[in-house]
Amino acid sequence: MKNMHTLRFGLLTAVCVLGSASAASADHHCGGKGEPSCPFQGWMEDEVQVPMEEGKLDKVAAALAKVAKMAPDPSWNKGEQGWEAIARSGASAAKAGDTRALKRSCKSCHKAFRKKYKAQHRMRPVPK
Repeated sequence: MKNMHTLRFGLLTAVCVLGSASAASADHHCGGKGEPSCPFQGWMEDEVQVPMEEGKLDKVAAALAKVAKMAPDPSWNKGEQGWEAIARSGASAAKAGDTRALKRSCKSCHKAFRKKYKAQHRMRPVPK
């Protein structure tokens, strides 16, 4: 009897885990392998990543100046490591031609905000 209870519990757990995994993947329709980019992800690729790879740092600076105004939550702008401060720092580095500082800015923003942004704002349209 104890083994039957353990088996039922194990099967129920597996069904719940598999069901929630497929529900989670069904909720996200962008940004994954083989999926189209999410709105902000695609915008950043087009406006920041590609120009940076092409050495067009003036375009990167202009894009990051726009990004500074795009925080999806005003609380994300607080402090020296806030969204706006990081984006402005990246824009300044791009204007100065300092690609190392620019990349550091990108990494610090991704570290601070990427997971939260994906979890809370993945499908949010890019502000104009």
